[in-house]
Amino acid sequence: MSVTVQPCGAARTVTGSCYVVDTGKFKFVVDCGAFQGSDELDAKNREDFPFEPSEIEFVLLTHAHFDHCGRLAKMYKEGFRGRVISTDPTRDLAEIVMLDAAYIQSEDFKRWEAKTEKKRKYNSDEDYSAQGLLYEKHAPIFEEKDVRDLMPHFETYPVNTQIQVGEGVKIMMRESGHILGSVIFEVWVDRADTTERPVKIIFSGDLGHKSQKIVKDAMFIDEADYVFIESTYGNRLHKSKKDTVDELYSILKRVSDDNGIAIMPTFAIERAQELLYEINEFEESGKLSLPVYLDSPMAIKATEVFKKYPQFYDKEATELKESGDDPFSFPKLKFTEHAEESKRLVSQSGMLVMAGSGMCTGGRVIHHLYNHVHKPNTHVIFVGFQVPGTLGRRIVDRVPGTRIKGKEVEINAQIHTLGGFSAHADRNDLLSWIRHFKKQPKKVFVMHGEEETALDFAQAVMTEFKEIEAKVPHMYEVLQMD
Repeated sequence: MSVTVQPCGAARTVTGSCYVVDTGKFKFVVDCGAFQGSDELDAKNREDFPFEPSEIEFVLLTHAHFDHCGRLAKMYKEGFRGRVISTDPTRDLAEIVMLDAAYIQSEDFKRWEAKTEKKRKYNSDEDYSAQGLLYEKHAPIFEEKDVRDLMPHFETYPVNTQIQVGEGVKIMMRESGHILGSVIFEVWVDRADTTERPVKIIFSGDLGHKSQKIVKDAMFIDEADYVFIESTYGNRLHKSKKDTVDELYSILKRVSDDNGIAIMPTFAIERAQELLYEINEFEESGKLSLPVYLDSPMAIKATEVFKKYPQFYDKEATELKESGDDPFSFPKLKFTEHAEESKRLVSQSGMLVMAGSGMCTGGRVIHHLYNHVHKPNTHVIFVGFQVPGTLGRRIVDRVPGTRIKGKEVEINAQIHTLGGFSAHADRNDLLSWIRHFKKQPKKVFVMHGEEETALDFAQAVMTEFKEIEAKVPHMYEVLQMD
């Protein structure tokens, strides 16, 4: 029996990363992420897994973003009791991410229950019980207890060390350059005929852009039989990081000079820390003096994790740290942990507020936008892609009739989109990573990209590397690793 890999997420779409590997003796999983975006994708998070969680020996977790770890606690809730193998930062960040998701789900469910109870009170003739109160659609897919119970199952290892993780299976984690603690997994699986050499499979996870601050660049791999590679930006190139940083400085300088307000919808993990790093350089060099409020409990906790593991920094960040300069702290930076502190910011000006969520789908940024987006001296700075249908995208597009907190608002603020802060490799980075294989793989499976993007990148791979077959798998397709 040959080794098989079955994509159970991020196949011809970006989110929900998950692979089931069947060695012929047991099964293990690489990542178990949540689906994000459309209602149709979100609904997939409630579906049964296409495998029995209790039968999974272990999970290899590439990194702590929600689309890679967001269904781990659901796996645990449904019977998984194996190990979760990762780096130390990934373990700590994944706990923050999953606890935050559990809290949000719980609060959303409470609001739904209250609204349903109100309807029942005033519509006593309606048969809500027959409709099941849409319970399954709104109930949390996991709770805080599931996360807490899962965490002791994490098993962490250093990068660049080969580890025997199961009968006939060895792994090694390599830096992927995406976020703190993120890794590529090299996996060796013994064949049924043990006289043959093991089959070697690479799972890239998310690969980082070369100009990424703080973390080390993605490591190159010498050889593999099969490669599963992400393709989030497989059909485009990123804007120059220098130009993006210069644009950020120019905006913040205007805010400081005009005593205006800058609101930055912020992704809590990686993006928030990279921006603090850049602003720290503005402040330390004397180019800027602007109060900055990190108004996101999740981003505050994540920043503490970043501070905890300087051994994962790149050379530049390490030198900055060793010089005595904390790259995530400067005199005018304030952490607003409590909601009351956040609310008091409404009456202030001459500041930058970095608040979650990154696409304005919830969190404290809603409060700040509601109070300031109608003002011409407000600058809203988007530092990540805004998915169609989100409030962030409606603000970027200045959609008439946009509503915040149930009320229609005028968008008179100055809107900025800075496209150079992506933590993902672009087309050139991805091709360069493949180019560095000393012995080309038999086959490359293109994952974690929208269908058109993935197909385009697969064609680019086959155009440049004549001997490599590039395939874009479908969801749940069983792939043979001969």
